[in-house]
Amino acid sequence: MPTRAVELGEDWPISIDRDAVRTAIIEMNRAGVVVCDRDYRIWDVDGAFLDMENLTREEVIGRHLVEIVGERVFSLRKPHIDNAFAGHACRLRVQGVRARMTGRLFEVSIQPVEAPGGDVACVVVSVRDVSQFEAMTERLSLHEEIVRQTTDRISVIGTDFRYKFTNASNAAFYGMEPEEFRGLHVTELIGAERFDRRARTYFLRCFSGTSVEYEHDLVDPSGETRFLRVRMDPYRDADGTISAAIVVMRDITEASLMEKKLRRQAREDALTGLANRHVLQADLEDVIARAVAAGERAALLTIDLDDFKIVNDISGHSGGDALLCQIAGLLKSREAEGRVRCARLGGDEFAVVLNGADEAEALAFGNRLVSDLATMRFAWGGITHAVTASVGIALIEPQSDGGLPLTVFQLLNRADRACLYGKEIGGARAVVFRPDAEEMIARQMDVGNVQIISHAAETERFQLYTMPILPVDGRSQPIREVLLRVIGEDGRVLAPAALIGSAERHGLMPRIDRWVVSTVLANVDKVEAGTRLSINLSGLSVGDPEFKDFLLCALDRHPDAATRLCFEITETAAVRSLATAQALTGELRRRGCGVILDDFGSGLSSFAYLRHFPVDALKIDGAIIGDVVHDEFQQTVVAGLVAIAAKLGVGVIAEYVETAEMQAVLRDLGVTQVQGYHVGRPTPWVGYGLPAAWVGYGLPG
Repeated sequence: MPTRAVELGEDWPISIDRDAVRTAIIEMNRAGVVVCDRDYRIWDVDGAFLDMENLTREEVIGRHLVEIVGERVFSLRKPHIDNAFAGHACRLRVQGVRARMTGRLFEVSIQPVEAPGGDVACVVVSVRDVSQFEAMTERLSLHEEIVRQTTDRISVIGTDFRYKFTNASNAAFYGMEPEEFRGLHVTELIGAERFDRRARTYFLRCFSGTSVEYEHDLVDPSGETRFLRVRMDPYRDADGTISAAIVVMRDITEASLMEKKLRRQAREDALTGLANRHVLQADLEDVIARAVAAGERAALLTIDLDDFKIVNDISGHSGGDALLCQIAGLLKSREAEGRVRCARLGGDEFAVVLNGADEAEALAFGNRLVSDLATMRFAWGGITHAVTASVGIALIEPQSDGGLPLTVFQLLNRADRACLYGKEIGGARAVVFRPDAEEMIARQMDVGNVQIISHAAETERFQLYTMPILPVDGRSQPIREVLLRVIGEDGRVLAPAALIGSAERHGLMPRIDRWVVSTVLANVDKVEAGTRLSINLSGLSVGDPEFKDFLLCALDRHPDAATRLCFEITETAAVRSLATAQALTGELRRRGCGVILDDFGSGLSSFAYLRHFPVDALKIDGAIIGDVVHDEFQQTVVAGLVAIAAKLGVGVIAEYVETAEMQAVLRDLGVTQVQGYHVGRPTPWVGYGLPAAWVGYGLPG
C-alpha cells in the first residue's frame, strides 16, 4: 500500500515545536532577516541580521527601520517595502551604501506575509552578502572565456587515459566538437603505437605527481608536420588525490622551423671556429637517443676558465679573445681522437662530448684537460699568463630503472653545477656531478633561493608581517617585531629562513634591509600610540658603513619616528663588526631608537662584549629557553641571564614561548617581555597598518 501523504491539518508528529524548527532553518540560512509592520516597526530579526548590524535583539525590536539601517538605505528600500505591502514580492541585487558596506554586493528579498483574512500583515526582508559569489562567478566566466578563446590546445585526461574535457582549439584540430571528446581514450586519437611508445610514459609520470614538459612533431589530419610543446600537470581533487592530467599543447612550428634554419646558417662559433651551442645541443640529442636505443654511454664536460677576467683586465679584450682561440686550438687537437666533439658555449666556457666513456674515463679525460691547460702558457703584450680551468662532468647513461632519459638542458645544468662546485672548492680540477651529493644539492638550493629572492625584489613581492612581544613585568612597552616574507608567484608565502640565509650569503640583505626600513618609516604613524616596531638588521647591514649612513639619514628625515622604533642586531653580527656596531647603536640610541641584542647566549662571546655594547634589551636565544618549565638547569641559566641584565639595567625578552605555563615561569624568573606562538603568531601587516588582533596580548586594543 502506498504511503499516505500527511495533510496540512494533521498534528505535527515531531517532538519539538514547529516554530523551533522554523527558527533553526532561518538561522542556518545565514541571511539577515528582519520582520516589520506597516509602520516600519521591527518585530522580529534573526541572528545573522544582528551580527550584520552589530546590535543585540533588545536594541532592535520595536525600533523604526530607519533607526537601524539609516535614512539613506531606508529611503532606497522603502518603495520596495511599500510594494510588498501591496502584495508584490521582489528580489534585487544592490551595492552597499553605508561606509562599512561599501564595495560589497547584497541580494535583498522582500516578501509580503498575509494574515488569515488575506491582508498583508507584515513584510519579511532578507539581506544576503553575495560579494564572494559574484566575484567567483566573474573569475569563473573569465577563465572559461580564456580557455575557450586560446589557441593552445587544452585537455583534461583522467588516469584511465580517457578525456574528461577538451577546449575548442583541440577539438578543431581533429575536426570535432569539444563534447565529442568526453570519454574518448587517448589511443582513439593518436593511435596505440604512439601512445605506448611515448605518451603513456609521460602520463604515468604526471599521474605520479610530477609536471612534465617535452616537445615532439605530429602529422596533422591534412598531412602537414607540426611541432608541439606539450606540458602535463597533475590535477588533484579536493582531497589531494591525482585524478587526471591537465595537458596543454602549444604549436611552435614556426619557431621550430626558424630555429632549425638558424642552426643550419650558423653552426660555428664566430671567434674560435668550434661548434657553437646549437650544434652541441644537437649532438647531445643524438647521444641521448643512442643511449636510449642502444645503451651507449657518454659524458658531457663543461670547461670554465678560472680568473679569465684577470686576463681581460690586463691584456684587454683582444688578448682575452686570443687566449680563447688558443684554448680552442688545444680542444680541436682532442677531436682527432675520433670520439670527441668540442664546442664553445659562450664567454670563457667550452664543452666537450666524450662518446663511449664511463665515469672513470670521463674523469681521467677531464683531469688531462685540467693538466694540459695548467701547463699551457699564454703570452700577450709581453706578459705571460698561467691558465687554469675547472671542469664539470655529467654522465649520459642508459636508464636501467625504465625512467625517462635526461634532456639536453638537464645535462648542461648538471655539468655546470659540477663545474661551479669545482670552482668553489679551489678551481683547477675536474668534478663529476652526483645527484645525491649533499654539497651540490645545498649549492643548487642556495642558487635557487637567490634567484627567488632577487626576482621577488624586482617584482615587488615582499610583504611585511608583525609578531607581538608582550610585556609581563607591568612596566615595559609593547612591541611588534617586523618580519620579512617573500610571496611566491602563486601568491603563497614562502618559508623565510632558507631564503634569507641565502640572501645573506650572497650579499643581498643590505638592499632588502633598506626596503624594510623605508617601508616601516613611511607607515610607522599607522601604529597605535605606545607600541614600538622592532626591525631586524642583518649582519651585513650592521657592518656596512654605507648602510649606516642610509639608516641614520632616513631616521633624520623622520625625527618623530625614531622613538617608535627598535632595531634587533644578532650577537654574532655585533661581535663580528664590533666597532661599526658600537657606532651604529650609539647613533640609534641618541636618536631615541631602542636596540635589542638578538639570539643572546648563542655564542661564547656574549658576556665578554656585553658591557661594551649599549642595548636596551637582550632577546634570549630560543635554545636556552628550551623546556624551562620542567628543567631546573635551564631555569638557573635564564635566572642568571636576567641577573646580568638587571645589573646592566636592560630588559630581557624570551622567545619561543609556547604555553601560558611557560610564560608564567619566565615572568617569575624576571623576564620582562615574552614572544612566541602563545602570545601571537606572525600576521600580515595589511596595507602596512598593523592588524586589529591586539586584544588578549595585553597590548592597546
